[in-house]
Amino acid sequence: MEPTSSMRKDSDAERKSIQKKSVAVALDLLEESTAVKEKPRTSTHYYGQEIDTEIQHRMQFRVLETIDEQEVDLTPNCIPDLPQKEKFFRLNLQLANEISNLPDFHTRNSSIRSKTRSSMRGGIGGNKQSIDEIINGITYETITFEPATVQKVEEVHIPVPYKKSFVKVTLRKSIFVVLHSQVSNTVAKGTSQGDVVEADNKLYEYLTVGKGKVRRRADNDAQTNLVLTNTRAMNTIVVDYATVGSYVSNFEMYDTMQGVGQKPNVQLTMHSLTKPADEAPTPRMSDGGTSAMDDDEAKERGKLRSMILELFRKPEFIQATRIIGRTLSSNQFDHGMQRFRNFNEVHRCSLTVQYKYSMKLLFRLIPAPSREERKAVSDISFCTSNSDILAIGYGLFSFSSQQVPVTGEVYVWSIKNPGEPERTYYYNQPVTAVCFSPYLPTLIAIGLYDGSVEVRNVADITNMPIAVSQRSSSPSCAPVIAIRWLKQEQKDSNEIDPFLCLLQDGSVTRFRIGKSPYLLRFTQMTLERIEGQPEGIRVPIATTTTVAANRHPQGLYITIHPVQKDIYYILTDEGCIHKCSINYQHQYLEVLKCHDGGVNVMEFSPWSPKLFLTCGNDWYVRIWVDGITRPLIELLDDFQPIHWAKWSYTHSTVIITVNRSACSIWDLRRNILKPMGKQTTDSSFNTIAQFSNSGTVLVVGNERGNTLFQAINDMPFSPHFQYDEMEKAIYRAIGNDQELFIELKSIGFFGYPNKKKHED
Repeated sequence: MEPTSSMRKDSDAERKSIQKKSVAVALDLLEESTAVKEKPRTSTHYYGQEIDTEIQHRMQFRVLETIDEQEVDLTPNCIPDLPQKEKFFRLNLQLANEISNLPDFHTRNSSIRSKTRSSMRGGIGGNKQSIDEIINGITYETITFEPATVQKVEEVHIPVPYKKSFVKVTLRKSIFVVLHSQVSNTVAKGTSQGDVVEADNKLYEYLTVGKGKVRRRADNDAQTNLVLTNTRAMNTIVVDYATVGSYVSNFEMYDTMQGVGQKPNVQLTMHSLTKPADEAPTPRMSDGGTSAMDDDEAKERGKLRSMILELFRKPEFIQATRIIGRTLSSNQFDHGMQRFRNFNEVHRCSLTVQYKYSMKLLFRLIPAPSREERKAVSDISFCTSNSDILAIGYGLFSFSSQQVPVTGEVYVWSIKNPGEPERTYYYNQPVTAVCFSPYLPTLIAIGLYDGSVEVRNVADITNMPIAVSQRSSSPSCAPVIAIRWLKQEQKDSNEIDPFLCLLQDGSVTRFRIGKSPYLLRFTQMTLERIEGQPEGIRVPIATTTTVAANRHPQGLYITIHPVQKDIYYILTDEGCIHKCSINYQHQYLEVLKCHDGGVNVMEFSPWSPKLFLTCGNDWYVRIWVDGITRPLIELLDDFQPIHWAKWSYTHSTVIITVNRSACSIWDLRRNILKPMGKQTTDSSFNTIAQFSNSGTVLVVGNERGNTLFQAINDMPFSPHFQYDEMEKAIYRAIGNDQELFIELKSIGFFGYPNKKKHED
């Protein structure tokens, strides 16, 4: 069906109207683009007349700043016009020019479309669309165009950065605003002032406790003055002071000085007076001699001496002297006592913290000499319930010593009085072991060089032992090496916990305190020498056959398992650890070879019941995990036997070791090749050491009998998750040993069962 002439005329008229509208729109856009070019680039005519007015007003202001003695314009630049807008209006201008040059619109539609398409393909800015698409796209669609080949390069102003030599902050005190003030008054009842106070109190109770409290209110705290009240009976008479003079002649002063010079010079100490009568020293006389004195003066001196000795031996006088001694010692050892109790701790935000791992001597405990014997510190034990009290045994430490002391002592010291001991116990044999009970803190077990054991109560001032061992029932006469108390799970109210006693001949005896004055003995274990190659480190066996003089190894140390209270470990001079149980007599569960020589100490980590360390005479400190027969870490510094080693109570990765001449501080997370800090002590050889209950002070004893309190200073702050840091340090120290890494991974979490690992 072909279109009629009327339909063709209508379509031509409609097309002409559309073309006229498009030409009008293009001309309007052309005028606007021309107006935009004539205006400055900071104009915002397209966003509204109001915004344009505000920007024009703002352009009148300038911001100037003097920087480095030069005036710089820091006025913010206006937001420039988008480049797409300029391209859009440039395209519209081209379209308007092309449309104005087109032939008459009354020609045939086909010829107009063909000519228009050919002309548009020829050269309208590289556009690839037809004239119909361009006309329709002006109103309804987004026109796509290629980027212009020539772009105008605009100069961009780069502002100079703002610089100031310093920032000055001024703090001013704000105005003090009083919200409420109520003065506390005390007046006589029945007076007019008393009635006012009672009315005020009733109103206060009504508003706070009574019906008046049902209202909108807020609770606030305020600091008020403390009101002290007393009765009239407490008032004292005013004491008047006056300065008076007195006359003393030269003859009176001469006679007085002569009498003072002839009095006996008594030099006695409290711990020497508590000795037996045959050991108590006699007072020394002055150098003047007694030959020139008559018999009456000698009798008076003897009477005075006996009175002084009788007074000194009274318990009341001794207790009063101890209290006065504590007061006087606080003046001399004030700083050391404060550091021992951790009064001056370093804040975590301090800027002067330095991690030097150092030690500082606080004070030392020096016993009184007796018979000019040199007694070493053999053992140290702190009271579990009172960290200020510790017991020190004086006697024999090295059993290969050429000179064995004849006697021994046990002093119970208090940090409140480092000058004098609180309790003194004297023996005719050297003391070799001392241990406070962790379950009954007043009980202390003491082991002697001849194998005898006794238990004392330090709270008893009579110095009488509770129970002693019998020589007739003792298993042997070997020296007592170590004592450890056992926890009795099921016991009566009057039953006391037993303790284990390790002797030098390798036998373990369990003692129990009964109602009799003698200890009940029970042979728990007797060790036998190891045959063959046990698990642990590999030590080459000598090719020649050797026969030991004793078929029992020498016991050196005993340790109780931290979780399983029926498990204990015995350390021997063969370098082995024997795992034993209280429920099995005369047999052990496991044997582990730890050192090529004697094993001196074995201690579990405070954060893991499976991780423990050992130190021995082969100069090594080794760290083990229960279940793995290979050491995880080996520490070696000085070529000397290590007498004592222990984990720190405050840092899970810190280990303290003590040899004959120095104390070393190791930190596993920082370095395992050498210690982070080392402190040389006295010239006398170190014997034994022990941590205070807080873990911040190391107590070291030596062969001279002195006990040094070394404060561990300049330490890093303890981590919040101790087990996580310890585990990371151990895995990092293992390094590239894949077999050991896999074995340790197979164990999994080796901390305490009631504590879970922190998940990041």
